[in-house]
Amino acid sequence: MRGIEKFFKEKTENLTFIELKSSANTKFNKFKLDSNVPLPILVDELITEIKERRAQDEIKISSIIRGMIYTIGVDPNFPYIEKYRDILYSFDEKIEDFILYNGVKFIKEGLLDDGLIYLRALVVLNDKNVDGLYNYGVALEERAKKYLELRDEKRANMFINEATRQFENILEIDDEYPLAYYKLGYHYRLNKQFIKCKIIWEKFLTLSKDEELKEEIKLNLLEMQDDIVYEEGYNEIFIGDPVKGLEKLLPLKEKYTDWWNLLFVIGLGYRQIGDFAKAKKEFESVLSIVPGQVDALNELGLCLANLGQYEEAIEKFTESYKKRPKDYEILCNRGMTYLQMGILDKAKEDIQKAYDENPLDEITIACMKEIERIEGMTR
Repeated sequence: MRGIEKFFKEKTENLTFIELKSSANTKFNKFKLDSNVPLPILVDELITEIKERRAQDEIKISSIIRGMIYTIGVDPNFPYIEKYRDILYSFDEKIEDFILYNGVKFIKEGLLDDGLIYLRALVVLNDKNVDGLYNYGVALEERAKKYLELRDEKRANMFINEATRQFENILEIDDEYPLAYYKLGYHYRLNKQFIKCKIIWEKFLTLSKDEELKEEIKLNLLEMQDDIVYEEGYNEIFIGDPVKGLEKLLPLKEKYTDWWNLLFVIGLGYRQIGDFAKAKKEFESVLSIVPGQVDALNELGLCLANLGQYEEAIEKFTESYKKRPKDYEILCNRGMTYLQMGILDKAKEDIQKAYDENPLDEITIACMKEIERIEGMTR
């Protein structure tokens, strides 16, 4: 959010402020403006006003209205925002429609940042205006695309995440707004949240009457079916049900022989059920595709240790630890392997280092107690 705020705050340089004379009597319909309230106006418009030789108290009210909208969009914390809010609604009870229309119009005309500012102003004025939220989200997406064209992934992700938030906000207000589901599906797919994407898009299909968009989403759902199955299997394994997980993942392996993430999770599943020989083969396959992958090296070490191949296990743990220094889990694994080999001093050294890195980890604490127990037996 800080980056978003900075982006908009930088636009304040396009604003200037004028003050009314104490004797001035400016009204916005029924709302009388205090002379001590600064009136915002866009610099370009002020220059135009000056060229037309207008006196300060004769500046067009429409210019001031646009300045207020712009100010709200670039700086929602400006001290006079509530005054501006009262003025805008007094000036036109349908001011939200005016802002939405012009915000969308700016974007269509290629004035993306002006459109963003207007649409943000609308959301600030009324955070329950779902059309405003939707169009603001779309504008944020467009700004993200511009950053991607400039290879600025950090800012692109920042604007995409903010767009996601706006679309999610819509569903808290109106859970039958089809286009919010349409957009959110793409955002969740981009973030590899495939199950969530499927749920959202299936809801879209029940709500939308746009047959062209529905066909587009049906095709997308078909294309990502394997990704959905992978995520389902992944979740099963990580919640501790490796049998169900493997049932889902193994058929995918026949189709994707070089999908190393898939092979890695299958390896975890085999290790969980105690089939260390099969797990070992999966992690070796991972390393043949992505040599030096740290987690695969560590997992391979665990498999080798459980198969009694202690020296090879130590080699894998050492290799992975060199790539990820201070990883207390790898140190624990190597330490306990040394312990199985009867090399107490090296075991104690690794476990102590792991404990120093994370003294709250339950497994590390258990390893420390085991070292102490064995030390007590040898005295």
